[in-house]
Amino acid sequence: MSKSSELPRLRRTWPQRFLIAFNSVFIVGALIGAGTLAYAKRTVGDINRYRISGIATLESQGLGDQPRNFLIVGADSDDGLAINDPARAGRDKTVGGVRSDTIMIVRLDPKSGQAKILSFPRDLWVDIPGKSRNRINAALQFGGPDLLISTIKYNFDIDINHYVQVNFAGFQELVKLIGGVPVYFSSPVRDANSGLNVENPGCTTLDENGALSYVRSRHLKFYDADRGKWVSDPTGDLGRISRQQDFIKRVLKRAINQGARNPAKLTRMVDVGIQNITLDQGTTPGDLVALGQAFRTFDPNELQTFSLPVTDTTKGGAAVLELVEGEAEPILAMFRGTGVPEDGTTVLPSMIAVRVLNGSGKSNQAAQATEVLAAAGFKMDSPSSASALAVTEVRYRPGQEAQAALVARHLMARPVLIADPEASQITVITGDDFVVALPEALDESVVPVPTTTTAPTTTVPATTVASTVTTTPTVAAQTTTTTEVVGFVPQAAPPPGVVCG
Repeated sequence: MSKSSELPRLRRTWPQRFLIAFNSVFIVGALIGAGTLAYAKRTVGDINRYRISGIATLESQGLGDQPRNFLIVGADSDDGLAINDPARAGRDKTVGGVRSDTIMIVRLDPKSGQAKILSFPRDLWVDIPGKSRNRINAALQFGGPDLLISTIKYNFDIDINHYVQVNFAGFQELVKLIGGVPVYFSSPVRDANSGLNVENPGCTTLDENGALSYVRSRHLKFYDADRGKWVSDPTGDLGRISRQQDFIKRVLKRAINQGARNPAKLTRMVDVGIQNITLDQGTTPGDLVALGQAFRTFDPNELQTFSLPVTDTTKGGAAVLELVEGEAEPILAMFRGTGVPEDGTTVLPSMIAVRVLNGSGKSNQAAQATEVLAAAGFKMDSPSSASALAVTEVRYRPGQEAQAALVARHLMARPVLIADPEASQITVITGDDFVVALPEALDESVVPVPTTTTAPTTTVPATTVASTVTTTPTVAAQTTTTTEVVGFVPQAAPPPGVVCG
């Protein structure tokens, strides 16, 4: 964005500092103390601002009592870095505009005390309003924060209430202030592209340069001692997202251990790297302080992290990632705040993707059922046929029990609910017992209990990555697909007897 589109520099509040913890250190105000509001007011004149028309306002702005979404953008910008900084090495100076190196949505709900992070792969193939289809990280380059926000709204129907942009220098300064971030590596790791080079296994405290090269690593290799050779992590940006989300928790824990809940220490964090963060025009110190007070006892271990399910594909000769819509819907619904209460206790049709297959052989049965379920509010895929069945089945990916049960309540049948790791969406296969789909759900007393039957599984191809929840499952988390963390991620804790940090 050009200088003419920026507002005068206003100053940065405490969360902006913490919003750095990986280009996103979100507002875990667990770190705020008494007197910070007055301090924030004194410093507000120095915050860099973008005037963004696409920001969704909240009814009780500043009170901190409503769920809200922060769009955190790690800008691929070396502004503020020293001339000889390792992060400048090999950078392409021919590409104009500001590119987004990292895109995350942080959703905070002060009432429930929940915090969630959703990461978007930079190569995700999307419709960019007013432009052709492209990778999502091109939106910031083509049209600044406004276009990126409208792209997220257009493709995923997620409102953005606050915008925070951080560059490399800002991230480095936070890591430096907290004395580096200890990470236990069970093997040496390196990435010639980002500059990462951990030569020995064990506990390594990543300084500002090491931390930046680590969270930017998309071509990571680790040394396999058993095979006596270096092995590449083939997951690229998806593995990087897993490491970034893990690193956020490490930074938060480290900051707390270094005294970030102490107002004096927090004040120093507010002063760090003021030149390196930009906000939207409407985010006020009151908003951030109120949130900080609501989250002042937040435990970083309770941070819920999500990744979108995607699959590798090629567009115009370029390798990109395409969204798996059926699997993504429950995740996206949690960040929309529509149809899914923040406590995760209710599941509504609007958050469930369904496909009906005709397994009875009766003419137009799947098409008619699809029409009825669509009218009931479900997100319906095109109907099709299937092998003959005697009993109707509702297949769901493990973790989608609540969605499957609701779909079953809209069927005049006695369906069997089957956990199927290969189900990309809730799939109804009609059987001889199937009568009709219902516009209104039957009473819960007639809902079949999900069977313990599990469909045969096959290995998921390396090119397909399902969503990831890296926290202790909660009611809300249980409504999403859960898989193992994608890519190489260091151990959360070192082996017994090894002190790290």
